[in-house]
Amino acid sequence: MIMKKIIFSLVVCMCVGFTVKAQDVDDPAYINKRGVSLLPHAGDYALGIDATPFLRYLGNFFSRSENYAPDFNGVEQSIYGKYFLHDNRAIRARLSVNVLNNAEKGVVANDEQIANNPLNPYATVIDVWNATRADVHLGIGYEFRRGRGRVQGFWGYELLLGFGSGKDKFDYANPMTALNTQPSSFYFDRNIGYSDPYRRCTERKTGNVFSGGLGAFAGVEYFFAPLISIGGELGLGFVYSAAGQPERTLEYWDASAGQLQTVTERKSGWRTEWTAQTAGLLTNTYGSIFLMFHF
Repeated sequence: MIMKKIIFSLVVCMCVGFTVKAQDVDDPAYINKRGVSLLPHAGDYALGIDATPFLRYLGNFFSRSENYAPDFNGVEQSIYGKYFLHDNRAIRARLSVNVLNNAEKGVVANDEQIANNPLNPYATVIDVWNATRADVHLGIGYEFRRGRGRVQGFWGYELLLGFGSGKDKFDYANPMTALNTQPSSFYFDRNIGYSDPYRRCTERKTGNVFSGGLGAFAGVEYFFAPLISIGGELGLGFVYSAAGQPERTLEYWDASAGQLQTVTERKSGWRTEWTAQTAGLLTNTYGSIFLMFHF
């Protein structure tokens, strides 16, 4: 009698196990009506992009604000890649590229025309400041996943690498000459240092910045279509950075030589520091909202 009860219990457990397994396979939370899996599996790849431009476009569209369609010019964009080692584990890479090109103009007096006609109120020219900034950040990590149905949570750790640089170029409309050794110039940035009125900066380099460290991340993604998801994540990294010292190029009129001269001033050495930086929603170099495609 006891043996029959044991056998009966084993049969019931096996039936329940097969039933549960069948329910998991046919669960609409994991399989759509056409029998296509909603979630990625071991051996699948994933490719994602920063979804912020698309969300901004949709938000402006419904609010009737000034709206521009998103583009893929690589400026202020993040690209994500994943390979699933298991259904709930993956190796991943995140590449963030931020490039800024900005031009600022300043109106100053036209020295030559004013010298010929001091009462001319429209004798002005334009000085131009062109600023270029570039930052590239790479994160290579290991991801763990857990979830039910379309909602999946993930977390993990990553190796962080980064590079940044900057350059400023100043174009002045009034040239330096023997008759005008101190021409009218627009002082765009006081941090350049205009201590000598007979010298003006024509170019400045901020110094290259290299960084590396370790970070952790966590986030959630929602599969709104088979193998297509939208999600967001936050991260915290501890980064060691080393930056080259800045340099600037100045121009001045050399009276003894009777010509325009340039000189480059630079500081020697590198400055290093440990920093704790929050990524994700708090910085532009980390795509905190992404659109992911799995295949």
